[in-house]
Amino acid sequence: MTKRDFFRIIIKVFGLYSMFLALFTFLPSTLSNVVIYKGEVWMILTILGSILLIIALFFILLFKSDFIIDKLGLDKGFDDDKLIFGDFKNEQIFKLAILLIAGFMIIDNVPNFMFEVINIFKYKVSHKPIYGHEVNYFNFFSSIVNIIIGFIFINNYKSISSYLDKK
Repeated sequence: MTKRDFFRIIIKVFGLYSMFLALFTFLPSTLSNVVIYKGEVWMILTILGSILLIIALFFILLFKSDFIIDKLGLDKGFDDDKLIFGDFKNEQIFKLAILLIAGFMIIDNVPNFMFEVINIFKYKVSHKPIYGHEVNYFNFFSSIVNIIIGFIFINNYKSISSYLDKK
Protein backbone atom coordinates (compact mmCIF):
# COMPACT_ATOMS: atom_id res chain seq x y z
CA MET A 1 0.00 0.00 0.00
CA THR A 2 1.34 3.39 -0.90
CA LYS A 3 1.22 6.31 1.47
CA ARG A 4 -1.26 8.05 -0.86
CA ASP A 5 -3.60 5.04 -0.55
CA PHE A 6 -3.20 5.10 3.22
CA PHE A 7 -4.12 8.78 3.50
CA ARG A 8 -7.00 8.27 1.06
CA ILE A 9 -8.40 5.54 3.32
CA ILE A 10 -7.91 7.62 6.48
CA ILE A 11 -9.69 10.63 4.95
CA LYS A 12 -12.59 8.51 3.68
CA VAL A 13 -13.00 6.71 7.01
CA PHE A 14 -12.96 10.05 8.84
CA GLY A 15 -15.53 11.42 6.37
CA LEU A 16 -17.73 8.37 6.82
CA TYR A 17 -17.53 8.55 10.60
CA SER A 18 -18.21 12.28 10.61
CA MET A 19 -21.16 11.80 8.29
CA PHE A 20 -22.77 9.26 10.59
CA LEU A 21 -22.05 11.33 13.64
CA ALA A 22 -23.60 14.43 12.10
CA LEU A 23 -26.45 12.56 10.47
CA PHE A 24 -27.56 10.83 13.63
CA THR A 25 -26.75 13.43 16.28
CA PHE A 26 -26.71 16.86 14.62
CA LEU A 27 -29.69 16.38 12.34
CA PRO A 28 -32.12 15.04 14.98
CA SER A 29 -31.20 17.78 17.44
CA THR A 30 -31.64 20.50 14.81
CA LEU A 31 -34.97 19.07 13.75
CA SER A 32 -36.12 19.19 17.34
CA ASN A 33 -35.08 22.88 17.40
CA VAL A 34 -37.41 23.53 14.47
CA VAL A 35 -40.24 22.16 16.56
CA ILE A 36 -39.20 24.22 19.60
CA TYR A 37 -38.89 27.47 17.64
CA LYS A 38 -42.12 26.70 15.73
CA GLY A 39 -40.53 26.91 12.30
CA GLU A 40 -39.21 30.45 12.44
CA VAL A 41 -37.55 31.55 9.22
CA TRP A 42 -34.13 32.32 10.71
CA MET A 43 -33.98 28.88 12.31
CA ILE A 44 -34.92 27.13 9.08
CA LEU A 45 -32.32 29.12 7.11
CA THR A 46 -29.65 28.36 9.70
CA ILE A 47 -30.45 24.66 9.59
CA LEU A 48 -30.51 24.56 5.78
CA GLY A 49 -27.18 26.38 5.62
CA SER A 50 -25.65 23.98 8.14
CA ILE A 51 -26.96 20.95 6.27
CA LEU A 52 -25.62 22.24 2.93
CA LEU A 53 -22.22 22.91 4.52
CA ILE A 54 -22.15 19.41 6.03
CA ILE A 55 -23.11 17.79 2.72
CA ALA A 56 -20.37 19.72 0.91
CA LEU A 57 -17.82 18.69 3.54
CA PHE A 58 -18.79 15.02 3.28
CA PHE A 59 -18.71 15.11 -0.50
CA ILE A 60 -15.18 16.51 -0.39
CA LEU A 61 -14.01 14.02 2.26
CA LEU A 62 -15.52 10.95 0.62
CA PHE A 63 -15.11 11.64 -3.09
CA LYS A 64 -12.33 14.24 -3.37
CA SER A 65 -9.76 12.73 -1.02
CA ASP A 66 -7.01 13.03 -3.69
CA PHE A 67 -7.67 16.77 -3.86
CA ILE A 68 -7.16 17.03 -0.07
CA ILE A 69 -3.97 14.97 -0.24
CA ASP A 70 -2.59 17.17 -3.02
CA LYS A 71 -3.51 20.48 -1.36
CA LEU A 72 -2.15 19.50 2.06
CA GLY A 73 0.86 17.61 0.68
CA LEU A 74 0.20 14.63 2.92
CA ASP A 75 2.20 12.20 0.79
CA LYS A 76 5.34 14.37 0.72
CA GLY A 77 8.36 14.08 2.99
CA PHE A 78 8.45 10.31 3.51
CA ASP A 79 11.60 8.25 2.97
CA ASP A 80 9.79 5.35 1.31
CA ASP A 81 6.77 5.34 -0.99
CA LYS A 82 5.36 2.07 0.37
CA LEU A 83 3.70 1.42 3.72
CA ILE A 84 3.65 -2.18 4.88
CA PHE A 85 0.67 -3.29 6.97
CA GLY A 86 0.96 -7.01 6.40
CA ASP A 87 -1.97 -8.55 4.57
CA PHE A 88 -4.36 -5.60 4.94
CA LYS A 89 -5.83 -4.30 1.73
CA ASN A 90 -7.89 -1.15 1.22
CA GLU A 91 -11.19 -2.98 1.25
CA GLN A 92 -10.32 -4.81 4.47
CA ILE A 93 -9.53 -1.53 6.21
CA PHE A 94 -12.86 -0.12 5.03
CA LYS A 95 -14.63 -3.24 6.32
CA LEU A 96 -13.00 -2.82 9.71
CA ALA A 97 -13.89 0.88 9.83
CA ILE A 98 -17.52 0.25 8.87
CA LEU A 99 -17.84 -2.46 11.51
CA LEU A 100 -16.34 -0.13 14.14
CA ILE A 101 -18.61 2.77 13.18
CA ALA A 102 -21.69 0.55 13.20
CA GLY A 103 -20.64 -0.95 16.52
CA PHE A 104 -20.19 2.51 18.02
CA MET A 105 -23.63 3.51 16.74
CA ILE A 106 -25.21 0.50 18.42
CA ILE A 107 -23.21 0.71 21.65
CA ASP A 108 -23.81 4.45 21.97
CA ASN A 109 -27.59 4.20 21.49
CA VAL A 110 -28.53 1.03 23.39
CA PRO A 111 -28.30 2.76 26.83
CA ASN A 112 -30.44 5.69 25.61
CA PHE A 113 -32.94 3.26 24.15
CA MET A 114 -33.15 1.22 27.37
CA PHE A 115 -33.51 4.34 29.53
CA GLU A 116 -36.31 5.69 27.34
CA VAL A 117 -38.08 2.30 27.35
CA ILE A 118 -37.95 2.18 31.14
CA ASN A 119 -39.03 5.83 31.41
CA ILE A 120 -41.96 5.33 29.01
CA PHE A 121 -42.99 2.13 30.78
CA LYS A 122 -42.89 3.85 34.18
CA TYR A 123 -44.91 6.76 32.78
CA LYS A 124 -47.53 4.43 31.30
CA VAL A 125 -47.87 2.51 34.57
CA SER A 126 -47.76 5.30 37.15
CA HIS A 127 -48.35 8.44 35.06
CA LYS A 128 -45.04 9.79 36.43
CA PRO A 129 -41.75 9.58 34.54
CA ILE A 130 -38.42 8.93 36.21
CA TYR A 131 -37.67 11.77 38.63
CA GLY A 132 -35.85 14.61 36.89
CA HIS A 133 -36.59 13.37 33.37
CA GLU A 134 -39.49 13.78 31.02
CA VAL A 135 -40.75 11.25 28.54
CA ASN A 136 -38.97 11.99 25.28
CA TYR A 137 -40.35 10.04 22.35
CA PHE A 138 -38.01 11.81 19.94
CA ASN A 139 -34.91 10.40 21.68
CA PHE A 140 -36.61 7.03 21.86
CA PHE A 141 -37.24 6.86 18.11
CA SER A 142 -33.86 8.41 17.31
CA SER A 143 -32.07 5.69 19.27
CA ILE A 144 -34.19 3.00 17.57
CA VAL A 145 -33.26 4.37 14.15
CA ASN A 146 -29.56 4.52 15.07
CA ILE A 147 -29.58 0.94 16.33
CA ILE A 148 -31.37 -0.31 13.21
CA ILE A 149 -28.98 1.56 10.90
CA GLY A 150 -26.03 0.15 12.86
CA PHE A 151 -27.32 -3.37 12.30
CA ILE A 152 -27.95 -2.64 8.61
CA PHE A 153 -24.35 -1.46 8.27
CA ILE A 154 -23.06 -4.56 10.02
CA ASN A 155 -25.10 -6.77 7.68
CA ASN A 156 -23.99 -4.90 4.53
CA TYR A 157 -20.42 -3.95 5.40
CA LYS A 158 -18.95 -5.88 2.44
CA SER A 159 -20.96 -4.07 -0.21
CA ILE A 160 -20.40 -0.68 1.45
CA SER A 161 -16.64 -1.23 1.66
CA SER A 162 -16.45 -2.32 -1.98
CA TYR A 163 -18.37 0.82 -2.95
CA LEU A 164 -16.01 3.05 -0.95
CA ASP A 165 -12.92 1.30 -2.37
CA LYS A 166 -13.78 2.37 -5.93
CA LYS A 167 -11.26 4.85 -7.26
